Amino acid sequence: MEGEEHSGAAKYKAEILRKMGGKAKSVYTLNDNEIHVLAGKEDIADFCYYLHDSFGAKLVTVVCSDERQVDRGFVLRYVFAKEKDDVFVFVTAEIRKDAELSFPSIASRIPSAALYEREVKDMFGLLPEGNPDTRTLVLHEQWPADVHPLRKDFAVSTKVGRVHDSQYPFTKVEGEGVCEIPVGPVHAGIIEPGHFRFSVLGENIVNLETRLFYTHKGIEKLAEGMKLDQALLLSERIAGDETVANSMAYCQAIEKIARARVPKKALQTRTVCAEMERIYNHLGTLAGMSTDVGFAYGAARLNILKERMMRLNEQVSGSRLLFGVNRIGGTGIDLKDKAQLVTTTNLVLEDFKRVVSMLRSKSSVMDRLRNTGTISRQVAVDLGLVGVAARCAGVDIDTRRDHPYAVYSSLRLDRHHDTPQHTMEYEVE
Repeated sequence: MEGEEHSGAAKYKAEILRKMGGKAKSVYTLNDNEIHVLAGKEDIADFCYYLHDSFGAKLVTVVCSDERQVDRGFVLRYVFAKEKDDVFVFVTAEIRKDAELSFPSIASRIPSAALYEREVKDMFGLLPEGNPDTRTLVLHEQWPADVHPLRKDFAVSTKVGRVHDSQYPFTKVEGEGVCEIPVGPVHAGIIEPGHFRFSVLGENIVNLETRLFYTHKGIEKLAEGMKLDQALLLSERIAGDETVANSMAYCQAIEKIARARVPKKALQTRTVCAEMERIYNHLGTLAGMSTDVGFAYGAARLNILKERMMRLNEQVSGSRLLFGVNRIGGTGIDLKDKAQLVTTTNLVLEDFKRVVSMLRSKSSVMDRLRNTGTISRQVAVDLGLVGVAARCAGVDIDTRRDHPYAVYSSLRLDRHHDTPQHTMEYEVE
């Protein structure tokens, strides 16, 4: 359903038609700030390169869906964001013939697409032609090569037989003094399994290979066929520390499809709870970093602040992890004790400032953090980094400001021009 065009969307739609209209099967706007381009498979790369190199848009994600039941074959969607004007561009291509289950890779010029393409290969069986790395990503060596779990003809109840384990082709770094150190997948802590293969030269990490997804839960497949409210509960449980973020994204998707209006009070409640979730996660991250550099006292102080925020979560929502906050079309809670919320967060802020001052005074902590794991701005842009990691590299990006949701458009979120490159993540957190 097409609607009234967002001023930025209208301008950019005209620009896309002028520059690339000859290769587009159709170009239209949707949902106010979205431009949708339907292209042939052979023109995917040209459109993506134009949007990335000339149009100045950032690749946000690549998604695939199995739409063979409605005679569209497999459908690839490349989503680009024009940060300045809050406009999204969707490049869509249909792959209809089973004999040609491939698509042109864009990873050589847009590196942030590489992992998305490998995921599409694993989950749908479409080969990204030209991707220099087509190793499995999500699926492991025991999984049959011809079974692709996000195809519609794969049932969630399917029992998949194990095949003979093969050796994953890790990249070998050779040379005098290079040592290979395998870590995991089983770890001493409570984190989920992951294998890390370090190639080191002295204290310098030359290369790192990762194997993740050992406990992939099949969330997308589980959600197929669920009622909307059931899928909402599932979205809250994708990751406990992202309860509000994931469930809000799900609710916003359903609300956008239904063109439902959400009351302002509910939007305000969502925003407050999203920030509460963000605060306790930042505190937990900083505590973890303090542990990593061997400063247990700093970690303990920060974990105390995290605990205070989680207790506040329980007071305002009934859940330490903020379960039950979001509902389709509104919220499941009402922020009643606003005075307590303000008082507690202000006290946590004051204590946090004291902890930060103490940490900055510890040369043993700062020496281990400075110039460790630095990344250049260009590499951050190429890899599509977001959030704190991007801002550490000098990339001015903040989704709350660039693509505001809930009531973020009415809040002042400063730009990060003053964040120098190679700023420690500790400082930005």
